[in-house]
Amino acid sequence: MNIKKTFVLLAVVIVIAAGAGIYFLMFYKTVEVGDTVFIDFTAYLDTGEIIDTTFEEVALDDTQPKVWWFRLRATYEPLKIVAGEGTLPLDLEMALIGMHEGEKKEVAIPPERAWGLRDPEKVIEISLVQSLEKEEEVPLEEFTERLRQDPVPDERYQLQDLTIVVLEVTEGKVKFRYELEEEQEIYIPLGNATVTGETDTEYELTLSPALGDTVYSAYLGQGIVIEIREDAMLVDFNPLLAGETINYTFWVVEIEKA
Repeated sequence: MNIKKTFVLLAVVIVIAAGAGIYFLMFYKTVEVGDTVFIDFTAYLDTGEIIDTTFEEVALDDTQPKVWWFRLRATYEPLKIVAGEGTLPLDLEMALIGMHEGEKKEVAIPPERAWGLRDPEKVIEISLVQSLEKEEEVPLEEFTERLRQDPVPDERYQLQDLTIVVLEVTEGKVKFRYELEEEQEIYIPLGNATVTGETDTEYELTLSPALGDTVYSAYLGQGIVIEIREDAMLVDFNPLLAGETINYTFWVVEIEKA
């Protein structure tokens, strides 16, 4: 009888231990480098304006302030990352290590460890009157890559919605001419423009920017129009989040051990 009781007691202990082990694995496994982790998050500025979120209800809630350039995601689901791969900002990666499923954390990343400090020298005044050389020469490889056609002298082509005529094809080079008309509206890297005049060698273009327009510079990259003056526009070529502290509230939804 005592032997039977001992076996029953032992079986109960084993079942309890197994259950405790399963519970521990399910609820107390923690994130380690190499683990696949699914997280939900909301990122926002010190002003409370939301930058990004994995929660559809937050994204669609007009009562919650957003940055002016906030964009909806194609789908709303937890973000899948591999811990330690550098997918997330370093401060966020470090905070993630050691977390368990269901745990929530908040992290504030200062500008110097996020998008850097603002550089006032990257706020540039650009004249609204620009010029475009009528003739241009580019490498043959660049021409064929952009137009997906081989150049033929005297043939017309469409280059970013602009009509060009090939003048000359030499070894490794293509020379062409733009064919534009006065009052024609076109798009150039600095934004929407209208042809307002021409000389023998160039077209005069007048830009028509709007606040918040994105423009591009070969030297400074992407910028945002922040002010429009009578004959110029002020463009900020700093990253959108330069000088900002980025705050994250995030949850570990699921951990898949490596």
